[in-house]
Amino acid sequence: MRLFCFPFAGGGGTFYRPWRDKLPEDVEIVLVCLPGREQRFGEQVIDTIDTMVEHIFQAISPLTDLPYAFFGYSMGAIISHHLACKIFVNGGVEPGLLFLAARRSPDLELTRASLNGLPSDSFWKEVVKYGGTPKEIFENEEYRQLFEAPLRADFKLSETAVSKNLPKLSCPITVFGGDADTSPIPDHLDGWADATSGAFSKHVYAGGHFFITDHVDAVTAIVSDRLGGVA
Repeated sequence: MRLFCFPFAGGGGTFYRPWRDKLPEDVEIVLVCLPGREQRFGEQVIDTIDTMVEHIFQAISPLTDLPYAFFGYSMGAIISHHLACKIFVNGGVEPGLLFLAARRSPDLELTRASLNGLPSDSFWKEVVKYGGTPKEIFENEEYRQLFEAPLRADFKLSETAVSKNLPKLSCPITVFGGDADTSPIPDHLDGWADATSGAFSKHVYAGGHFFITDHVDAVTAIVSDRLGGVA
């Protein structure tokens, strides 16, 4: 089967490349590269959820001929959820599994202040608080100027996405979070249970928004186990 991996804000599909050695050999990892980053760096960025989902829907539809699953981290989680719902609404076969990390459930509003409209210095200071931003980028003005546009677009997409009225899926949903994360706090993951009529499970690890840095083996072990069950 195929596992489509969706990146967090400012991230790329290459974040998941090491997973190829951690998942079963019969699972093909599809690294989703969004416009404006990595090998697509020169392309126009997308800053709205509907446009992004339509873009990805057209691209991956030919690749859903095998059983498949989604894994989305933070912004990637909201994209993969909306995409699964779009596939369902369009009469397609929804993912066999939905893995979502570091994203509040769709019934909850954003509780912190939006970041996407802040002045550059304030924007970067808030972004760094999440962790996950390489020190080389934050401390280098040229790098910040280079990466600010796609990162700001990602935050706008994530902060303005509305998920309350999406259809209920039937696939199992597995969520992951960090016990010290403030957006979302662990309790804000529970509402994902209502996004599906299928099974729901939640796993919380020590750490903040990027808890996965220290727990990638634990997370991929769960992913491998669930994928094996579906296959």
